[in-house]
Amino acid sequence: MLHFPNHSNDSSVHKNTDFVKQYTMPVLREGATWYIEFYAFDPAENKLRRKRIKINRIKNTKKRRAYARDVMKRISQQLSEGWNPWLEQDCSNLMTIQEVLNSYEAYIDKMYNSGNYRKLTYVGYKSYIKNLREYIKDLAPIYYLYQFDKGYITRFLDHIFVERDNGARTRNNYLSWLAVLSGWCVGHNYLQYRPTDGITFIDKRYMKKQREIIPLPIVKRIHEWVSENDPHFLLACQLLYNCFIRPVEMTRLKIGMINIKECTITIPADASKNHVTMVVTLPKKVIMTARDLGIFEHEASCYIFSNMLRPGWKMIDTVVFRHHWEKVRKALGFRKEYQFYSLKDTGITEMLEKNIASITVRDQARHSSLSITELYTHHIDKANPKLLNWEGSL
Repeated sequence: MLHFPNHSNDSSVHKNTDFVKQYTMPVLREGATWYIEFYAFDPAENKLRRKRIKINRIKNTKKRRAYARDVMKRISQQLSEGWNPWLEQDCSNLMTIQEVLNSYEAYIDKMYNSGNYRKLTYVGYKSYIKNLREYIKDLAPIYYLYQFDKGYITRFLDHIFVERDNGARTRNNYLSWLAVLSGWCVGHNYLQYRPTDGITFIDKRYMKKQREIIPLPIVKRIHEWVSENDPHFLLACQLLYNCFIRPVEMTRLKIGMINIKECTITIPADASKNHVTMVVTLPKKVIMTARDLGIFEHEASCYIFSNMLRPGWKMIDTVVFRHHWEKVRKALGFRKEYQFYSLKDTGITEMLEKNIASITVRDQARHSSLSITELYTHHIDKANPKLLNWEGSL
């Protein structure tokens, strides 16, 4: 009797996939029905499974045996090269899903340690991998990479979106990452095509932002509370509100990037989200806050925000800003939709409401186009006094 070890109980088998390439040599069975018989491992059933090919259509016995020899020779060659009759694709480079995820995880670790991935990107990818591993282990077990197909990915996305009750944006973020992972597999010849092809994103028109514009009275309360209780965080809030410098960029800012005389700060390409060196205007009130905090008394090569949000030599994580923001939110009791990054949206909106030219706001926000800046104008619900007495030619 043919026997094959159960890989679910034998941990040593998980080290490779050689067993899936097991087969028996084809033989000819003569009788009432003539057929070629051989066994090959079927991953779906986790055992060697018999394959039969009938050849009764060849009438002459001599020709039938000659035909069988040719077919068996061809099958033997294909089996030796990795062909498996129970799989849709060649299994010569068959990989387990865990082997692939381990290799991919090592790859993104290297990319992050080499400075090619930002920490936010790296942490996100690690989280996606963790959740995919848990789904594979606990909810929808698969063993081989070929099982990681379009249907499986679709079910995983439904799990993230429906069962875990996440938003459309989160579901789309997972799909973007899965497309990256699939492309990496194709590039390493583990897959012939990306299984994410044909899976669509949820239209952005149906996606609601989790953060909201902060009403100006609440902004003033934030300013008062932070000025008194967390003055170094005030500087971070002002840089986000007035200069639109993103939190991840703030973690990379150094004192020497500030030009006090010109009232500017230069954000170099390696610190900028857009990978372009740009100069941003520092309003005088922001300069004064930095001066009052003694920022310029430290060496130019110090980070503006380090431990305790004070100047220092250690780069911090953006999560520090969120922790400080949560203290403010709890102290003032405003809603969770008013997030730290909402200050940037609110600052842009206030500038546009106060008739600062869109192109000026665009340059300060470092938007790639004016159309992006003007997306914020939908928050404005007041009549522009400059247009009330406008008399055009028509």
